[in-house]
This record gives sequence, structure tokens and C-alpha cells, in this order.
Amino acid sequence: MSYDLRVKPRAKGPGLKKTRALPLLSSRKVELWQSSDYRWRELFEGADVMSEGATRDEPDGTMYYGSTSILLPFSSRGGLVPDDQSEQVARLLTRDPHARLRATRVARLEAQVRSAAPIGRVRAELGVSVVAHGIQVSVEVEARVHRELDDSQAAPRKTSAARTKRGAHAS
Repeated sequence: MSYDLRVKPRAKGPGLKKTRALPLLSSRKVELWQSSDYRWRELFEGADVMSEGATRDEPDGTMYYGSTSILLPFSSRGGLVPDDQSEQVARLLTRDPHARLRATRVARLEAQVRSAAPIGRVRAELGVSVVAHGIQVSVEVEARVHRELDDSQAAPRKTSAARTKRGAHAS
């Protein structure tokens, strides 16, 4: 059996080392933030919203692709976001599920308006940045478009016949 002398022998890992006892105490600093869903609602109701998007026929069906830009203006610009808290509000907006849900709902409503028929579940990607006039929330949206049923294809509706007190049909 011949060995290739150019191949170096595999290096051994670190050797054995004595472990030290775990510290008796350890500490860490945690930053906690609290926000109010009511205040998020106020901010989003006062937002400037701009959207673009369209439906596209794909092999799996019709899809809607679009983008919604939501500007939450600073107080100095007539909005409700305190100018001195812009960085904190933007950082919190990326993490707060209530704020993210409100932004996604705004984008979903904009997508529904622009699509030709009802849309299904929305996939959304959010981006947040501080701009000159306020906090910019960009929402990229993707959703399946359900085809609209015409009157001939509509599901039959239940009709209620007039009933007497005991529930029997009146003649």
C-alpha cells in the first residue's frame, strides 16, 4: 500500500481542557418596549397611502402582484409620529405584530381594490425606513385572485318560505 506524501495528516482538534464551574450569578440587560394598538390605528388612519399593482395570468391561475407605500408623517409635517422618536418608532414597527398587521391590512385593501375579482390569502413583505417626511412602510403583496362567478354560475341561494308559529310551511 502506498501513501501520497503530499497529503498532510489530519490535524487533531483541541485537546482536553479542564472545565470551570459555572458562575453563581449572571446578568443581562433587556430592553422592553410597549406600544398601544389604538395608537397604531391612529397612525395608520392618518397615513398617506400609494399603491400600484396588477393581476397576471399564471399556469396555476390568476395572481395579483403589487406594492403599497405607506407614509406615517412626522408631527412637524402634520402627522402623529413624534419627530424625536422616529428611529424608535421605525424599529418598533418592524417588530410589533399589531403594527405589521395594520400595514398588511392596508396593503390587502389596496390590492383588493386593484384586482378584478376577490383575492385570497395575501403574502406580504414589509420594509421600514425613516425618510425626510416621516416613516416609510413598503409592503410587497402577492395574492391569488379568485375568478368572479357570473349570474348563471352563481351558487343557488336558499330561499325561506313563510312559516307559521310551529315552523310548518304556510299554504
